[in-house]
Amino acid sequence: MKTKNVLIALGTVLMFVMFTTSSCKKKDDPEPTPTPTPYTPVFSATSIAIDATTIDFYIACTTDDYELIKVEVKSPGALQDDTYLGNGILLIRSEPITFPNYFVRTSGTWTFIITGTIKSGAHVGESFTVSTSVSVSGK
Repeated sequence: MKTKNVLIALGTVLMFVMFTTSSCKKKDDPEPTPTPTPYTPVFSATSIAIDATTIDFYIACTTDDYELIKVEVKSPGALQDDTYLGNGILLIRSEPITFPNYFVRTSGTWTFIITGTIKSGAHVGESFTVSTSVSVSGK
């Protein structure tokens, strides 16, 4: 009889352990929260022909007021590449960036890399680097 009681007790304990451990689910590690995508303001670039050989550009932010840190100009063929410092100038939405000099009219895609800090809206204080471009046709 003692063996039968021991087997029943052991079976009961085994069943208890089996049910309690199977009902305890391991908590999965929470999924990491995705890194938010940095805010990117929208810029528009326009070319203006000054005469047959020179050109100027106007670049405006169409979404935000911002503090201009710098503008990198990438010209076709890289012959007129340059960097212009904004020196912390504040520009309001749609106010164009202008350059202190004109450029030699060169056909192709001109790219402008603008670095600054948002000064209006829901993203105040966020830094950004954004690129915009404009195609210039032949003379």
